[in-house]
Amino acid sequence: MARRAYSVTGALRIIHKSACDIMFKSKQFAGIIPVVDYKLCGLDVSDQQVKREDLYNAGKELIDAFSAVGFVYLTNNGVDSSLWQEIRDVTDRFFNLEVALKERYTSKESMLGYIGLNKENLDKSKPEDFKEAFRMDGTVFKHPEKLPEDICPGIRNLILKFMTICRSIAERILDSLSMAMDFKEEDSLNKCHNLLQTEINSSLLRLNHYAPVDQNTLKLGSVRLGAHRDRGTVTLSFQDNVGGLQVEHNGKYVDVPPLQNAILLNAGDALHSISGGLIMSKKHRVVVPQEEVKQRLTRHSYGFFAYPDDDVMINPPSIQNDETSLNELPHSMTFKQLFTNWYSKTRVPN
Repeated sequence: MARRAYSVTGALRIIHKSACDIMFKSKQFAGIIPVVDYKLCGLDVSDQQVKREDLYNAGKELIDAFSAVGFVYLTNNGVDSSLWQEIRDVTDRFFNLEVALKERYTSKESMLGYIGLNKENLDKSKPEDFKEAFRMDGTVFKHPEKLPEDICPGIRNLILKFMTICRSIAERILDSLSMAMDFKEEDSLNKCHNLLQTEINSSLLRLNHYAPVDQNTLKLGSVRLGAHRDRGTVTLSFQDNVGGLQVEHNGKYVDVPPLQNAILLNAGDALHSISGGLIMSKKHRVVVPQEEVKQRLTRHSYGFFAYPDDDVMINPPSIQNDETSLNELPHSMTFKQLFTNWYSKTRVPN
């Protein structure tokens, strides 16, 4: 298969305005996070009915928000909110099982399987991340037997359904962004993501489970999720109302308040590079709540990470980061190489 390349100066006619010139049109905000109403483009509007003009206008709003803050809430997205509760119920049943049962589904060789408590460390200045997770890439559709149906009945069909919906809304969002980014070919961005949820695209669904906190046993300085930037194009987050998520903004971390039935989107390093640095890929983290009542709550968050296809050539992000020195990276590499290079540094050695 021929390799494809993002070229900021070739495939994309650079957007002639800087971040400081951007005025976000919507007056709706949740904290500092802009809110975009997606009712004309959500999944309850069919592919045949959705209008190009509406996708374009929504894409412009998304780009404005990403350029200013790096995050945006997507309301009226067409994803049935009752599905989130079903996912929460079934994942609670799984994560509440004995550790030995869950660890039967641990995999060190693939991106499909269970990740135990304190097994990842996204911020090396902090102790290990205080969370569990179950992650799934596109191989799950060929190997659904790797989902823990035997110890958690009902999880298999529900997860496959949820992943399919995540792909559908991600593709609609990519449509909006691609139309609004002034590419020479309007579907350039889509073409670099046309293998979502296959074995040659690294896009992931992560079911994150943040257990109640016992301050007597928690390591000093612990966070639930270490500060990091996402490496892909765009991340879709479905979260409950417990809170704790923060984004770096103007040199400090700011709370990202939950917004009911909205999908929280954030731009990753790939989209930052594609946009020539206009769109911001922001560091974010999940901290332990200060309120004791919230410390006793389980936090649920489900993230779908839309990545370019594995063979797409991409320049390393122009932004500096703490995980990888850009001087150590070649001028360009496949997205798979870029992602693998970063992810290998987040694992906690056995």
